[in-house]
Amino acid sequence: MNFPHPGPYPGPQGNLHEELLRVPYETAAPWLRVILAGDPTPLGTDKLAYSINPLLTALLVYRTNPNDYSGAVLDKRHAQAWGRSKQDLWFAALGNMARDRYQEHVLPSGADTDVHVVQGVDWAGSAHVMRLPDVMRRPAPHGALVMLPDPNVMVYTVLYSRRSLPVIPFLYTVFRQYAAAPVTDQMLWWHDGRVHGMSTRPAPDGGVQLRQSPEFSDLIERRLPA
Repeated sequence: MNFPHPGPYPGPQGNLHEELLRVPYETAAPWLRVILAGDPTPLGTDKLAYSINPLLTALLVYRTNPNDYSGAVLDKRHAQAWGRSKQDLWFAALGNMARDRYQEHVLPSGADTDVHVVQGVDWAGSAHVMRLPDVMRRPAPHGALVMLPDPNVMVYTVLYSRRSLPVIPFLYTVFRQYAAAPVTDQMLWWHDGRVHGMSTRPAPDGGVQLRQSPEFSDLIERRLPA
């Protein structure tokens, strides 16, 4: 049974964290979500977070308002009070997001793969990178490249072969077109359930300079089929 959201919390956010310690897990569970942020250092070390790299972090939050994407970042006290592990809360949040609506449209790239633009409707679109296989709905044995130009936007492309590689500058162009408030300017390589970040910057020719990780370089030089 899903309990209705109690509505926006009227008091200070600090008080909300204390209030949630007294809320039964079954009441709070439907409103758990994941949100992405940059360097989590200012938040302290007790937050329920998964560090993707020093510039990108996934945070577990309680949705504070059913009408927008605001959330209270949860910490270890909440997992303890609810008798659940961090992993339990993570999978509950992702399960909730699987029911959240989003819009997706496809931009032909001219390569053997296209660029997909995901925009959130019920929850922030960028957070869906943490459940990318469900969004892609197709095999991706070589992974996918993702960029996050705005908290509510995720752009991605699936890699199939070396003929997919021309999509990289196009993906970056799409990122810049949507870049209202980038979550990160990294190009993320999602592969086998892991997310690797690679720094980017505009190239003089209008393309992108990508600082490839050793693993990604190995993929494109040795493992991608022709």
